[in-house]
Amino acid sequence: MDSDIILAIFLIFMTGLIFSPLGLGGGVIFMPILHYLLGWDIKIAILGSLILVWSVAMGSQIAHNKKGLGNLNIAKRGSIVAIPGAVLGTIIGYLLIEIISDITIKIMALSIVSWILYNAIVRMMNKDDITGESIGEMNEKYWLTGVFFGGMSSGLLGIGGGGIFVTANRKYGGFDSKSSAGTAFMLAAMVVPTAIISHIIIDGSAFELYEQATRYAIIIPFLVGILSFSGAKYAINYLPARFITTLFILIISLTMIKYTQEIISILS
Repeated sequence: MDSDIILAIFLIFMTGLIFSPLGLGGGVIFMPILHYLLGWDIKIAILGSLILVWSVAMGSQIAHNKKGLGNLNIAKRGSIVAIPGAVLGTIIGYLLIEIISDITIKIMALSIVSWILYNAIVRMMNKDDITGESIGEMNEKYWLTGVFFGGMSSGLLGIGGGGIFVTANRKYGGFDSKSSAGTAFMLAAMVVPTAIISHIIIDGSAFELYEQATRYAIIIPFLVGILSFSGAKYAINYLPARFITTLFILIISLTMIKYTQEIISILS
């Protein structure tokens, strides 16, 4: 087995394990792994990332549900706007890649990741948020707007939208950090399948993905789901909110560096 494939599989497994308590599906890492490390075309990488994100969301939301963390009714309400957002994001992404180039997707990914990082740092510096308790009350208008853009980012960038869902849940949903993560995974579990189906229909990349992934296509997402369940179950019981937020900031920062390097190299 090629060393790049071994490294990619290892990083995919670790991403599923580490991201599972954060409310993130790991797409901000999965997509760069598949695109940069394995050399997959951007459209194939987005679809592959979404499948892995769904595995993380399914495994993690089961662990959160067992602890009563997350609100299924709220997630269902949010899915009403997030699902159409995922379809719209897929269409926009397809048109941008076909008409301009995939640099547009990378610039947008960097913008969204930067926004997620900024909000995470603000929460980290806010002494009232160190405990992970709720920092506000539900503001449905702003919350639904955030959830819509989270769904759109899922279809557009293959990142699941978890980072946006978590931020919207914390700032406008009235959730504490762990319930915010649980609800984000519930949303992702509902929204990501729509993004997957949309990509299969719109850009027809399913067959190409199967050719690239071959025998790993089924077993790796299954194992990622198991690791995500285990990671979320452990983190819910033992990891403090401040540690989880710090880990979140570190991983997002590394992703930003990679996107920035790629964009600079293309534009220079």
